[in-house]
Amino acid sequence: MRLTARSNRPAPPGVLLAHAILIIAALAPPATPQVGRSDPGLAIATWRGFDVVAGEVLVQFGPGASGPQQAATAERLGCRALGAVTPTLARVALPAGADLDAWLARWRAQPGVQSVQPNAIHRPVLAPAAPAPLAPAPGVPSDPKWPLQWGLAKVHADLAWDSYQGDPAAVVAVIDSGVDADHPDLDAHYAWGWDFASGDPDPDDGSGHGTHCCGVAAAETGNALGVAGVAPACRFAAYRCGDQTFPSSALVAAINDARGKGALVLSMSWGSYYNDPAIKAALQAARDAGCVLVAAAGNDNVSTPFYPAAHAFVIAVAASTSTDEKASFSNFGSWVDVAAPGQSIHSTWKAASYQYASGTSMATPLVAGTADLLYARLGGVRSPVNAALVRAAIETSAVPVGSWVTSGRVDVQAALLAIAPPPAPHVAAVAPPAVPALGGTTLTVSGSGFTGATSVAIGGQPVAPFTAVDDTTLQLVAPPAPSLGTGQLAVSGPGGTSNSAAFDWVPTDPPQVIVPASVAQGAACTWRCGGGAHDGFTLLASIDDATFVHAGQAILQRFVVLQTGHLDGAGLEELSGTLPAGTAGITFHSQLVTKGPALKASAIVTTTITP
Repeated sequence: MRLTARSNRPAPPGVLLAHAILIIAALAPPATPQVGRSDPGLAIATWRGFDVVAGEVLVQFGPGASGPQQAATAERLGCRALGAVTPTLARVALPAGADLDAWLARWRAQPGVQSVQPNAIHRPVLAPAAPAPLAPAPGVPSDPKWPLQWGLAKVHADLAWDSYQGDPAAVVAVIDSGVDADHPDLDAHYAWGWDFASGDPDPDDGSGHGTHCCGVAAAETGNALGVAGVAPACRFAAYRCGDQTFPSSALVAAINDARGKGALVLSMSWGSYYNDPAIKAALQAARDAGCVLVAAAGNDNVSTPFYPAAHAFVIAVAASTSTDEKASFSNFGSWVDVAAPGQSIHSTWKAASYQYASGTSMATPLVAGTADLLYARLGGVRSPVNAALVRAAIETSAVPVGSWVTSGRVDVQAALLAIAPPPAPHVAAVAPPAVPALGGTTLTVSGSGFTGATSVAIGGQPVAPFTAVDDTTLQLVAPPAPSLGTGQLAVSGPGGTSNSAAFDWVPTDPPQVIVPASVAQGAACTWRCGGGAHDGFTLLASIDDATFVHAGQAILQRFVVLQTGHLDGAGLEELSGTLPAGTAGITFHSQLVTKGPALKASAIVTTTITP
């Protein structure tokens, strides 16, 4: 048997370590989960690249159209009403052999019809995915209730979607009364959740309030169902903190959990006039982690500061009308940062339904969803720098509406155009300037713009992990050298890639062997060896750490030879094998001895085999 060498040249014979025989094991690939493609008995047709129910449309009638009136319209056109999806959304069968596009146009021309669409097919997936593409008409989603969503049209959300729709990795946390995460217009966007009122993992909505807010921010958009959300391709986390009253303990727990799990934005459609210290502290920690914090200004038509919205580090949101006036109920004042539509807002509701609602509660998730969309546009890397860019873009692009709010009414398209990534990072120096080719040395990079760093590359090859200590210092562990000589390091961020800074890959002198301190029996063990370029090497192992001195080097005394050969042009070699079952509890020692111009020996390293 042989150890497996990293190089392609044949490996020389080796001697296996007693009590720790190294066996290479073949691993079977993991099974691939399967998902069904369609339901039995369902007739499916293809329309404009989408799967739809053959011969059916969904017709959205205007308010007040009764069931008999809807059925009469269908009968007059030679169609058949199949039943109501909602009181004003009817499922209709077309005549046999009907051309779908022609009948869509004919239905749209009927008095009292707001919109019509195919009965689209939606399929289950194993994980949340980006929504279907928007409808072909620029800026107009296929969601049948889109005509009812005056607020999103007012803030030009549909125009923003022509250029960018977000990213499923960008998550907005809806901290509220929970969310009906099984709602058909929300389920594919659910990321995670928790019920901090009942202490269980099901954040099901008890009042409908949280589900309504969630739909404004993150409803599935362009899916030919229900309403659109302001951040079409982004996802949400759901937190239930109560039904009508939210205790501080539940709110703090939810804020901390959202921060810890990586939410980019916190949407908070609640508050009081009490400046709660515990909530303030939790939000400050979230701010320091790079979260954008958005909260409702309150519904009492007063200028009294309302918390947590009134904190300077939170975006306070008032409610505006369709004419950009202050909603009659909305709080106002110099502490209120922006306004957003908050009157008669149509959105998702509990029990898979839809409903109108009004309040700064409804305005808040529109701003929170906008923040999530902008954060995704920056690359979704959470940092205080990026959070500040998101907030600045929202506030500086707002439409002036009067002195009742500081910055104005949010405009999603203008904010998306205003968002600008920070300048590309700049690398000033890499220390130490000379790095052993074997790798493992901690490199400290000095420069600027590292807080939002997304990747580090050496010689064009990504290196991970890395840590941005602060905006001017970044650290990583050097990988093995591809060859001796100059290495070029660059750092990338949302604003681009930095200049390259050079350091030198030098021979590993004295020689070194890197082995894990512990390896489970039955698992692979890897020896990474470094020395002089093309030096001969011998890899030794022993269960006794006693040494003798030879040629001035302390060498394992009772050793076996695991492998011999020559190091490559960078002075490197990598060898691996599997530790068999039954060896748990054995501790062995490894040492690399090289022969170039002189004989040299590495330090002795110890490995314990665990169960």
